Amino acid sequence: MLPPVLLVIFNRPDATREVLATLRAAGVGRLYVAADGPRPGHPSDAQRCAEAREAARPDWPCEVHTLLRDSNLGCSTAVSGALDWFFAHEPEGIVVEDDCRPTADFFSFCAALLARYRHHPQVLHIGGNNFGAGAGATLAAGAPSYRFSQQVHSWGWATWRRAWRLYDLNLNDLPELAGQGKLTRNFSSRLEATYFMRKFWELYRGPRPFTTWDYQWHFARAAAGGLSIVPSVNLVTNIGFGHIDATHTRDAHDPHAARPTGRLHWPLCHPTAVQPDRRHDRREFRSFLAGRFRAKLRGWKTQVLGQF
Repeated sequence: MLPPVLLVIFNRPDATREVLATLRAAGVGRLYVAADGPRPGHPSDAQRCAEAREAARPDWPCEVHTLLRDSNLGCSTAVSGALDWFFAHEPEGIVVEDDCRPTADFFSFCAALLARYRHHPQVLHIGGNNFGAGAGATLAAGAPSYRFSQQVHSWGWATWRRAWRLYDLNLNDLPELAGQGKLTRNFSSRLEATYFMRKFWELYRGPRPFTTWDYQWHFARAAAGGLSIVPSVNLVTNIGFGHIDATHTRDAHDPHAARPTGRLHWPLCHPTAVQPDRRHDRREFRSFLAGRFRAKLRGWKTQVLGQF
């Protein structure tokens, strides 16, 4: 039996139907659906939120639990609150948002590794994303099925209640841990540490409410010195880029948009040691920054040229 799944939705019924179809195909037997409420000042939200909730109703035998918000909490509080609710009821599980379409391998991958590392305190996160070159291929027999990383990808992932207990939306321990130098050592390079420390301090000192929940999960991993799992092929593609109401994925030309997915070879081939592949992490982070720069430059050119 697959682990329980948390499906986080909002106002995209078409994407919700598409993702729900993957849950049906995987045979998910216990489903938690969390939905944020309509935003004030967005007249179409009420109908679209209602349609998304209707689209999230399973049409197969499935135990369903719902957390349906009447008012809008925003991305940060709605998602983190949904995760709090989910792990208050379940010791482990899979998390999927309405713009993240998983492959069939993703569910089996998460189920196998949730069981394998259930009691390993250093392993905190099982990701479904691989943004590297060739991640849309079929994995060869004998190749490692995944690697350990100091990076977190959260477009389709899984974890345990024991790990989620480390999460702090407000990053209250940041000043103390930063002062002790206990965060920077838990990134693959000085460049990556600098990037994330700036993000953490921006959140800590910035206005409330937050607009993100995931940087706080990066912080929890770094603060605990934990590891995440990255599959050797991409198992989840984000189908939400370019949506008019997207909060963080508005650029349809972003290099992470609609990434192709690959196939694993079964049975899984496990790494020989539970330790981060820092060389791979450094390469991936440099690629991430380069991709972000190219995407922003492309958007700037489009904006400027459109004025002439």
